[in-house]
Amino acid sequence: MTMPAEGPSIEMDGFVDHHAHLLKDSSGVPFPWQGTTVREFHEQVARDGVTPMDVAEPSSPEPLDELAARLHRGLARAARAGLVEVTEMGMRDWWYLDALARIQRDGPLPVRVRVYLASGLAERASAAELESRRADAGPWLRLDGVKFYADGWLVPRTCAMCRRFADADGDGLLFTDAAQLARRIEPFAGRGWRIATHAIGDRGIETVLDAYELAWGSDRQAIAAAVPRIEHASVESSELIARIAALGVAACIQPSFAVTDAGDLPAALGAERAAMGYPWAALAASGARLLLGTDYPIEVIEPLVGLARLVSGRSDRLGFASAQAAPEQSRLPLALALKLAADGSAGQTFLSADPRAIPPGEIDQIAVRGTAPVPF
Repeated sequence: MTMPAEGPSIEMDGFVDHHAHLLKDSSGVPFPWQGTTVREFHEQVARDGVTPMDVAEPSSPEPLDELAARLHRGLARAARAGLVEVTEMGMRDWWYLDALARIQRDGPLPVRVRVYLASGLAERASAAELESRRADAGPWLRLDGVKFYADGWLVPRTCAMCRRFADADGDGLLFTDAAQLARRIEPFAGRGWRIATHAIGDRGIETVLDAYELAWGSDRQAIAAAVPRIEHASVESSELIARIAALGVAACIQPSFAVTDAGDLPAALGAERAAMGYPWAALAASGARLLLGTDYPIEVIEPLVGLARLVSGRSDRLGFASAQAAPEQSRLPLALALKLAADGSAGQTFLSADPRAIPPGEIDQIAVRGTAPVPF
C-alpha cells in the first residue's frame, strides 16, 4: 500500500532522469515509428542510409501557447513523480525550445530540463544557430549535447549483435560504421557539445567505442574529460565492460528494461549469452561511469519504481507487473542505486519515508510529497 501522506516529510537529494522523451510524449506529435512496427521503421531508415536520429519531425500545427501548455503539463507530471530534472534525449525540432521559452517568460519550469539534440536537427543547423540557441536557453533549460544512433532495439531484434540472435534470423541492424560516426561527432565535440549515442547490442556498443576513440584521436584522457555517453548499453561482454571503464565513457542504463524484458532475454540471446544482458552489477564493479534513465514513455517515468526495480529486480506498481524478476546481474545495492538516481545540486525531493529505512520491495510504495528544483 502507499505510504501515508501525514507525518513529517523526508528530504532527499532530488531525483533525476538522464534519458527520457517526456517533451516528445507530452507534445502529442507522433513518434517516427508510429503507424508501423519498430522493426519496419528501423529497416526503412537503414535502407535510406540514415539513422533514426536523422529522421526529421514535421512541425506541429498547434499554436505555440497550446504547445507550451502541453509541455508544462508533462513537466508537472514529472515533478509529481518526484523528479527535479529530466534530460530530453533526441529533440527533433526547434519549436520545443520556443515553447519552453514561452513557459519561462511566466516563471520557472516545474523541473530542470537538459536537452540533447537529435543528430539530424543538429547537422541541419549552422554553428551560429546552435550557439545562439544554447546561449538563449534560459535559467531552467540547458542544451547539453547531440544524440547519435548506432543500432536498433533488443525486443524487435534490430540491435546489432556480434552473433546471430538465438531465436531469429540475422544479427540486427548497424546504422553506421565507426569511421562515419566519428566524422559526424568531431565537429560537435570540438565545439564543446557533449555526445551520446544509442547502442544496445554488443556489436553496436563496440562500434561506438571505436568511433569515440577515432573522434578523440585515441586520447583516453580527452575521452574521459569529454565523458561521451552510450545510451542503454544493454548487451555487453566482459571485454566491452572493461573497455567502457578504461575509456571513461558513461553508460546510461534503464533499470526497467531488465524487468520488462526479463522473459524475453533468454529467448533473444540463448542460455549461453543471457548473462550478457543488462549487466549493471558488472558495470558498476568495473568502475564505469553510470547514469540512470527511464526511456519514458517506453518505460514508466516514476523514479521510485525504477529504484525498486534496480535494487529488488521487480515492481508491481502502475500496472507493470512482471511475470519474473530481473536477473541478478542487473541489480545494484541500494546505496549505489540512490546515488545514481539523485543529484542534490539539481534540487530536493520530499518523500513520506526514507528508502533506506524500508524493505527494498516496498520502495515503490513511498509517496512523493513534493519537489524543490533549482535553476542552473
